[in-house]
Amino acid sequence: MREVIPQKYAVFLKYAIVGCMGTAIDLGSLYVFVEFLRINLLLAAAMSFILAVINNFLLNKYWTFQNKSSNIRKQFIKFLIVSMIGLLLTELFMSLLVYGLKIWYMASKLVTSGLVLMWNFLANKYWTFKDRIFYVPLIEHYDYDISVIVPAYNEQKRIKKTLEAINDYFRDKPMTRQIIVVDDGSKDDTAGIARNLDAGIDNLTVTSYQPNRGKGYAIKTGVEASRGEYILFTDADNSTPIEEFEKFYPLLKNNEVVIGSRYVKGSNIVISQPWYRVLIGRFANMLIRIFILDGVTDTQCGFKAFQHKAAREIFSRIKVNRFGFDIEVLAIARLLTFSVREIPVSWFNAGESRVRPVKDAFRTFIELIYIKLNLWGGRYI
Repeated sequence: MREVIPQKYAVFLKYAIVGCMGTAIDLGSLYVFVEFLRINLLLAAAMSFILAVINNFLLNKYWTFQNKSSNIRKQFIKFLIVSMIGLLLTELFMSLLVYGLKIWYMASKLVTSGLVLMWNFLANKYWTFKDRIFYVPLIEHYDYDISVIVPAYNEQKRIKKTLEAINDYFRDKPMTRQIIVVDDGSKDDTAGIARNLDAGIDNLTVTSYQPNRGKGYAIKTGVEASRGEYILFTDADNSTPIEEFEKFYPLLKNNEVVIGSRYVKGSNIVISQPWYRVLIGRFANMLIRIFILDGVTDTQCGFKAFQHKAAREIFSRIKVNRFGFDIEVLAIARLLTFSVREIPVSWFNAGESRVRPVKDAFRTFIELIYIKLNLWGGRYI
């Protein structure tokens, strides 16, 4: 049996009906506030507008678009933004048509209402109430027990030693492993040196691309190529020795995310950073804990492990490619209610760091704000 009204038109018709109801509520409540409750006109107009917005939001969410998202706060803010823009467009079009083109005000209102109705409908359909779907390509069978991701940028002097250390560590372990080197647009021979180790290191994969995209992007690339039940990423300078994974492996059974920390009790900083970098780092971590990740003492340690599914879920959502990605990864993990375990590690400050203390600290601060806005806006769920 054919539909009386096609679905795509039925949705628009519902939206128009809700809009008419909202207008009636707006005008009716304004009259009551002013004439019976003697409320100031401007305050009454604002109150009646908010009542109409709430009515329209609830009916459009649960009736018009039948949206099932539980993030009502995010959606209401979006709906309010769309409504405010619609109000501004009404004023703009009315001024243009009435005062600019000298069109009768009732005809101008009719045209304006149609244009603003279309704006509100499309903006709410494709933004406010659009179900965000993250494609997470999971695998049914793990080829390895652990995938080790090594992001590298201009590391030709250190990559060989690090890869050999990882290979030596796992050689006598009762677990199978995959090593993935992601050459993040290096200008030197990092990728070539890593590929030359293929004969001596089993299950070594080297991925290279241009230009440099950032550590976060490199690790995301590694996660997408991983085939291990667990995923570990570690720095190419081996600042946290691969032997520290000995502490991580037993914890990964019951924790989706396990991260290394240089600042919790039991950590061992064998070679410290320069004092100014330590000071910048601790100040940055204080801001991170205040605004996003209360309870995490070291977000930036480059030694983190994940259950495979958790890594895929998290990295499919990241939007920050550079140093702030660590913060984003942990914020997403917490948002998805994954268990995050922070444990002490040994750490050796390596020379020739790629980190530029002032410039990168400023960039990370900007990314911190960006991540917070994404959390408020519901862009990760």
